[in-house]
Amino acid sequence: MKNALLVVPLLSAGLLAAGCAASTSGAPAAAGGASASSPSAAAGASSGASSAGASSSATSGATVGATSAASGTVTLTGGTTACTSAHLQASLGGGAGAGMSQNHTGLQLRNTGSSACTLYGYPGVSWVRGASGIQTGAAAVRQADPSGTETTVTLAPGALASAPLDIVDAAVIPPSECKPVAVRGLRIYPPGQKAALFLSLPTAAGGYGECSLTTKSPTLMIGYMEAGVQPGGGGQG
Repeated sequence: MKNALLVVPLLSAGLLAAGCAASTSGAPAAAGGASASSPSAAAGASSGASSAGASSSATSGATVGATSAASGTVTLTGGTTACTSAHLQASLGGGAGAGMSQNHTGLQLRNTGSSACTLYGYPGVSWVRGASGIQTGAAAVRQADPSGTETTVTLAPGALASAPLDIVDAAVIPPSECKPVAVRGLRIYPPGQKAALFLSLPTAAGGYGECSLTTKSPTLMIGYMEAGVQPGGGGQG
């Protein structure tokens, strides 16, 4: 009889333990289900979606960049970082060429970096002389944009953009107003950059040189950056 009485409590205890175990094992399942809608899970899902979108965008951008580089053209797009002086190379090319008293050419900036970048606006240009690069004469005057066609230019790796550059023959300016001196070349500030590029254009031996004074009429005139080479008979640099 005592043994029978002991069996009942033991069975009750066993049933109680089983109930507790079932209740405990159900708790993580409920917690796991709740975590799918928790802030951290939502953030993870959002991050995953963003990563997928970024991957798709990067693939698309890489395709566009490769196509542009292969064709040597410039693609006009948005959402790309600005070109820095460290990844730009300057040259002259394009334009109508030499006229009566000035040379109509193009200031070209080529993207030497490994990713696309953008240019917008006017570069800064001036003559320099001496080993320390002393500015010679006034900086280039900006050409007007009456048609309002100035826009952002996106350069694929290896592609270039250009701005029309007019260089007046200093010999047509009275020496007293000009005071010509020999120069080393052009100092160029790409749009939005504080680091300058240098383009070697030294005065030929015995040459007239460039004006060291600020003249009544500008001797350098620069336009805004445009896609590709400036139209005209000049060659590409």
